[in-house]
Amino acid sequence: MKRQAVVAVAISLLLLVLFVLTVGWKEVLAAIGRANVRLYMLAFVATLCCLLCRTLVWHRLLSIVDKPRPYWLVGGLFLTAMFAKYVTPYGQVTSGVGIAAVVSRYYDSAYEEALAAVVGADFLNYVPYYTFGSIGFAFVLLVYSPPIDLSQYAPMAAVIIVAVLLFTATVWLRHELVLEAFLRLATGLRRVLERIAPDKADHFRRENVVTRFEGFYTTLNLVSRDRRAMSIALVYAHVAWLAFAAALYISAAAVGTSIPFGVAMAAVAISKVGFVVPTPGGLGGVEAALAGALLLLFPMNSAVALAIALLYRFATYWFTILLSGLASIALTLKDPLPPEAS
Repeated sequence: MKRQAVVAVAISLLLLVLFVLTVGWKEVLAAIGRANVRLYMLAFVATLCCLLCRTLVWHRLLSIVDKPRPYWLVGGLFLTAMFAKYVTPYGQVTSGVGIAAVVSRYYDSAYEEALAAVVGADFLNYVPYYTFGSIGFAFVLLVYSPPIDLSQYAPMAAVIIVAVLLFTATVWLRHELVLEAFLRLATGLRRVLERIAPDKADHFRRENVVTRFEGFYTTLNLVSRDRRAMSIALVYAHVAWLAFAAALYISAAAVGTSIPFGVAMAAVAISKVGFVVPTPGGLGGVEAALAGALLLLFPMNSAVALAIALLYRFATYWFTILLSGLASIALTLKDPLPPEAS
């Protein structure tokens, strides 16, 4: 897995370099070279604020399913989760299952409880992409006059938002449909495992899947009923996202491009599309989506737009990988079940 992750990152970087060469590497580097370093440092401060607030979201939800734990432990677990999300392809979607096992190990709690808390926390951290993202789009369409007419894209944005809401409602309200989907998937996996790893196949028996599924939804309902904790966590999530958008606003200002904060909010929301690219952390895809969004929303040339995107991603993606990698190593030293004891 480590070798695969390294190869995936290397390929992603190669694609990103090709993208920069296509736009014009001299112009992009010249734009980056003009950046005000002192001002740009504030983008890293904004990233730290974002990570801190998202850690507090995790702390709130994990404290519902188990007793409150030290902030350093929650912070280490959250950063470990960020490392897994950012260094594996489609980690934003697939890493939660593995991270829940890590949380369960360090919290000494049931896996279903940890998974419900992790899923709930991730969901709250994604909500601002639609709430504040919608505010950013409203600002662009109703207050700010972008270089091109974006009204034609409004129906598409509305369809995406409605689709996400319908999916969320289905997962939340139609448990039987979700269970049926999981059972079909588990049946297929069991047939494969019976051939290559028979000792693992029993984990995917129908009764085991149903038991874990019921435990997951029981914990999820428990979490959702604590309205005070959920409300506070939702506030933390929105503050974190504002700090995330602020990092883009600051990155643009650092290269001498003053974009409205509403434009920065809309661009960050659009950049999420880049994560559909099957690269670690959407590497390459997010930069392209963000640069394209800036070109659509604000008058600038492609080299400056890409320079802003690269600076923003260095402060929010690569800086996070550095911090989360160090946190993962530190957390390993505090493993409650070291190899000799497990």
